[in-house]
Amino acid sequence: MSMNKFWGIVYSMVDRSDVVLEVVDARFPSICRSTRLEEYVNSIEDCNLVIGLNKTDLIPKSLLDRWLGWFEERGYVATGFSASKRLGTSRIRRVLLRASKRKTAVVAVVGFPNTGKSSLINTLRGKAAAGVAPIPGKTRGEQKIRVSNSLFMFDTPGIIPAQLPEKHRILLGLDAITKIKDPEHAALILYAQAEELNPGAVAEHYGIENDAQDFLANLAYARNKIVKGNMPDERAAAIIFLSDHIRGLLPIYENPARPLRMSR
Repeated sequence: MSMNKFWGIVYSMVDRSDVVLEVVDARFPSICRSTRLEEYVNSIEDCNLVIGLNKTDLIPKSLLDRWLGWFEERGYVATGFSASKRLGTSRIRRVLLRASKRKTAVVAVVGFPNTGKSSLINTLRGKAAAGVAPIPGKTRGEQKIRVSNSLFMFDTPGIIPAQLPEKHRILLGLDAITKIKDPEHAALILYAQAEELNPGAVAEHYGIENDAQDFLANLAYARNKIVKGNMPDERAAAIIFLSDHIRGLLPIYENPARPLRMSR
């Protein structure tokens, strides 16, 4: 299914909702947002936008508070939660019901792949209703799910802006590692972004020297990934690094004082 088809499904669900919850990764809120989507929602009368920062368990609470303040200063309704850890889910339920003007709220849950849209719906409902998978594109069709007597949710397909830079795709983990043709290249791009966002944090996490030129070699030696001739297996090190990042094990996150570019 083409990305244009996905947008058509998302727009259809938004049109039938009175609240749109844009789910973003709390580690990288700005680049998970879509101006195209937000402008469309804001053009609809009696439809309110809520920004939901998921995966808050992966960032310091002080950073979450700063991001919530950042959104509030710009006139957005925003709240944080962790669907996987069941943190803040009661609060987001209250926020959504308050944002609705109907007795029974209808909420379109939108956002990039892997931000946790389906996981949130399942957590709020209390049992599996929406398909969940750690790969982009799991949700492909229309799914309207009854969460409670007062709340219905549309689980929408993940949308990826066509203009999203490669470095942001890697930072957000939008491509399955098994489909990345050059993991070493992807790992070095991720490392460069990590150094820009949180200098020295990755090297400290792995207990290795903070050396951009030899990062993969140093990581390979630290993880005992050695090939013939006592040479470092940099491909294996790259896969470890990318996998650790996707699993949320690394201290890499965006600073609201220097937000990255929002996507179209």
